[in-house]
Amino acid sequence: MQINENGECRVCGLMYDPSDEGDIKTHKTIHKKLASGVQPRKVREFSKAFGWAVACNDGGLDRLKSDYINSDPEVGKLAIAFSWWSRALDYGVPVKDFDSYMDAHLKFIDVLASKNGDEERSARLGIKKWERFAG
Repeated sequence: MQINENGECRVCGLMYDPSDEGDIKTHKTIHKKLASGVQPRKVREFSKAFGWAVACNDGGLDRLKSDYINSDPEVGKLAIAFSWWSRALDYGVPVKDFDSYMDAHLKFIDVLASKNGDEERSARLGIKKWERFAG
């Protein structure tokens, strides 16, 4: 599980203290929902905003580029990872794999986004066990 330097879970966004029993319980509950197909609010809002911009074809994409892409590329990475998870669920991925799946896939996305070819092979190996759920 990826906790950033601010103590925030990269997947669900919870400010999380891994030594606090209440945080542990809350965190598990949130991840259980996410594993079943629920998306974090920031991912839903990201998808919805881009969907409306494309559907309306009113210049919204240009406005959204600065709102989302320049402000927080992590939201885009999460949108990709949750899209892959949704597809994997459709193909029968075990729900118990959620945390390790997201961890490995976010690392893979990080490597692709950084264009670091040296780390790409290792990152691809990290997601290999789930390739049969890729569709």
